[in-house]
Amino acid sequence: MWAEEWKRNLAALWVAQTLTMVAFSFVLPFIPLYVQSLGVKDPVQAAQWAGAIGAAAAVSMSVAQPFWGNLADRFGRRPMVIRSMLGGAFVLAAMGMASSPEQLLAIRFIQGGITGTVAASNALVATSTPRQRLGFALGVLQVAVFLGSSVGPLLGGVMADRFGYRVPFFAAGALMAVGATIVLLLVRERFTPPKPGEQRKGVLQQSRSLLAMPTFPILLGVTFMIQLGGNVIGPVLSLFVADLSGGEDPATAAGVVLAATGAVSAASALGLGRVSDRVGHQRVLAICLAGAALTYLPQAMVTQFWQLLLLRMLLGLFLGGLMPSANALLAALVSQERRGAAFGLAATATSMANAAGPLSGALFASLWGMRSVFLATGLLFTFALGWAGWGLRRYPVAASRPEAARPPMIEG
Repeated sequence: MWAEEWKRNLAALWVAQTLTMVAFSFVLPFIPLYVQSLGVKDPVQAAQWAGAIGAAAAVSMSVAQPFWGNLADRFGRRPMVIRSMLGGAFVLAAMGMASSPEQLLAIRFIQGGITGTVAASNALVATSTPRQRLGFALGVLQVAVFLGSSVGPLLGGVMADRFGYRVPFFAAGALMAVGATIVLLLVRERFTPPKPGEQRKGVLQQSRSLLAMPTFPILLGVTFMIQLGGNVIGPVLSLFVADLSGGEDPATAAGVVLAATGAVSAASALGLGRVSDRVGHQRVLAICLAGAALTYLPQAMVTQFWQLLLLRMLLGLFLGGLMPSANALLAALVSQERRGAAFGLAATATSMANAAGPLSGALFASLWGMRSVFLATGLLFTFALGWAGWGLRRYPVAASRPEAARPPMIEG
């Protein structure tokens, strides 16, 4: 029964997480336009507001996630998944009722503080899945992230064109509520709360304890660089695609590139998750970091649209294996009782990367041109490979291979 329960949990979480990612990305294509409809007519000012609104959630999430992770270890991971999805439902609906950009900015800041569905779902899967299937299970969740992020902007843009800018926010909130209902009804967690004499440490103590483990900061650094690399290119990709395509249907061309990369990444996440359970998560992580670096560098030298498209699809093969293998190593490093806190800190790292990535990409493009952003990203992944190779060789993660003995649980 236990063997079947984790599969049912994973299937339900996959559906819920896919709906969640569709909902969060539903409103991304037209945020600047929505800001203009709230009274900011100048396009430059609208873009500045949109940038601040986009960064607000990342900033508040980076602060809040360790606290939610600590609560997950105290009271269970399933309640945190439900909390994050219901919280997202309320704030997305509230964004649809905003009457000024200041209100939208404030609501977006609140969103980052009370959501965090990816970290919550990863923590739940990491504590309810058999160790030898951990890479596969985390890969399945990563498929939900890629799939939802690819489908959401398209559906949201179409709905905004047909029904106006406010309706998609309410639709996104409804999707989040459906996701929370699925988790509430179908997901089960075998959680044993700590005994009164074994109360968990406070969030600051817990964070310091985890960061004192030699391998933990190494994995946090890898996680940060992976997420940063995925976000640096954001501000220039559509402009670069438009330049390569000669200005013919640039939005469609950019959509094709993003969709193709997302589709390949989703398939890769599932396949490489299985592979990492067999050959080791550390090995898959190294191969994917090297592959990402090698496929980013030549993107700076393409002269035709089809060349970029092929390289982005090849990149997707490696992007799909990065986060599942990094998350599996993180889960193998700490005991089950501390995985909520561990994934909370990892979410802080990814949130900081979400905020810093677009700013870094825009800065590089303004100083050295759009092609320099691809070179910088390739070098970033090269550095991440060296960082991970040095750190994990010096401080290896026990039982990152399925045939290894059960790892000693490191309590810091």
